[in-house]
Amino acid sequence: MWSSKTIAALLGAVSLAFAVAACGSSESGSSGGSASAGSGLETGGYKSPLTESLTGGKKGGKLVALQETDFEHLDPGLSYYNLDYPVVFATQRPLYSNKPNGEAEPTPDLASGPPEISADNKTITVHLREGVKFSPPVNREVTSADVAYAIERGANPNVANPYVQAYFAAVEGMPKATGGPVKGIETPDKHTIVFHLDEPKAQIAADALVLPLSAPVPKEYAEKYDKHAPSEYASYEVATGPYMIKNNAQGKVLGVGYFPGKSLTLVRNPNWNASTDYRPAYLDEINYKIGGTITVIGKETLQGTNVIAQERPAQATVQEAAEHYKSQLQISPGAGDHYIGVNNKVGPFKNADLRKALWAALDREQMDKVRGGSLVTNVQTHFLFPGISGFEQAGGLKGPAGIPYNEHPQGDMALAEKYIKEAGYPSGKYSGETITVVGARGAPADLDSEIVNTTLQNLGFKTKLSLPESSISYSKYCNVPKEEITVCPDVGWIQDFADPQTVLNVTFNGRFIPPVGNVNWSQADNPHINEMMDKAELIAGKSARANAWAKIDEEIVKEALAIPFDWDKQANVEGKEVNGVGQLWNSGEWDLDYTSLK
Repeated sequence: MWSSKTIAALLGAVSLAFAVAACGSSESGSSGGSASAGSGLETGGYKSPLTESLTGGKKGGKLVALQETDFEHLDPGLSYYNLDYPVVFATQRPLYSNKPNGEAEPTPDLASGPPEISADNKTITVHLREGVKFSPPVNREVTSADVAYAIERGANPNVANPYVQAYFAAVEGMPKATGGPVKGIETPDKHTIVFHLDEPKAQIAADALVLPLSAPVPKEYAEKYDKHAPSEYASYEVATGPYMIKNNAQGKVLGVGYFPGKSLTLVRNPNWNASTDYRPAYLDEINYKIGGTITVIGKETLQGTNVIAQERPAQATVQEAAEHYKSQLQISPGAGDHYIGVNNKVGPFKNADLRKALWAALDREQMDKVRGGSLVTNVQTHFLFPGISGFEQAGGLKGPAGIPYNEHPQGDMALAEKYIKEAGYPSGKYSGETITVVGARGAPADLDSEIVNTTLQNLGFKTKLSLPESSISYSKYCNVPKEEITVCPDVGWIQDFADPQTVLNVTFNGRFIPPVGNVNWSQADNPHINEMMDKAELIAGKSARANAWAKIDEEIVKEALAIPFDWDKQANVEGKEVNGVGQLWNSGEWDLDYTSLK
């Protein structure tokens, strides 16, 4: 465990390192979606997903992608992690998807046009493109039955999709589905799929068709793998996108194109027909190298040629790029957030006053400094982030008014002790059970975890801190409610699509706490807030929805269901011979379908 002096020394070094870089950043108090595509490059000439060209790339070549962290889930029925998405969306074609520089108007992908929504908002009809084929060894045309099976398998406990009930529960029969046919999903012909809903929630369900779950899966091929617990389809999955994970004649990718913790190879899908797709897909091959350290990866990328760092670089790398490799640095605005999950269900943080005490004591400015300061962060004050509808209605950068524990971003220990006394500890210090804190290895997550852990100890908590590798931190601990982790100090979120419900509902609604893959990290189950969310789901119209979800955001802050600290403006770096295009909707991660070599 690091001491407070060690953390302070590290923070000093980070602050000094960013003194030059921060001079070029915007200090106007705005970020995220506030910039327009015609406003020029963000932050003094760095690249931005808002302005990167989507056309004119050079065809051919092999790209090397470096990342320290392994993938979490490459099965489209389970994928829900920003590092997985570049591979998943390069290999799979959901009904709709987002172009790299926006998300307000999804692009028909496997679908041939926009969804048709009935006047009563209870029926969705989607027509599929003809001529889209699965990669070897399936080698046949995709049909509507493949889309139906893909969505239905999300309810299979062996797949356990984390958002199927959040966005598709209104589909007739879905709440009780276990992987078999769902009554409300109809396929009248091989190029048409119809969703019948019990409630008027067609728009949000249609919007959710941009998620990987709607990418087709061939039942006759995948069903035998889905009978295993967990499903083994990811080890044999087929593709519909321009790329596929390298496989053998039987379709096996595990140990052929994917070696967990070591490498992944994407090659051209020989059955992909460019005339059916809007993606340019310039590259011939993408080779992922997994492992190493973020610091070394960053240096290799900046000094390399046909290489990208497909993960947030170390702060020293961002500093070096800002000073010497500006054309190789991308800053992505509105790239999500990071906050602290505190267990509302089990342990001391069932008490709202103890949650408020931790919020009050926490030096959020210090936590943001270890992530790079104002160049790549804003201090978070609530949970809707810049660029999302409802952000301004919820208070903008300042957040909701009149919340004492939210008014001191540098921390206020005296105020924190008042909340601890209100929780029933007269000394102003907690004196109960030892709590578990599970962060993640590697900067800045480990530094933020140390800051949270030290703050907890200063409040009297006895802690047991663990820092496993990031994907393990999520998949084995923080995403598994039965582990009963008390504090997950560095969880993060990006919107599923352009609606405030996607930021707040699946992460804070007590109806969505699955046994695995859980992203309601606080296990929040506040009846009043749950009811507010249920009503807000039925509201139509962008402005009305923004106002409704902004009020929910304020209630989440008032109950301190989790503790926010960082709104991201994520940095990414590329090699000298790369024309990288970032996914604005996915934290700026490089888009493999649009990135090319010079």
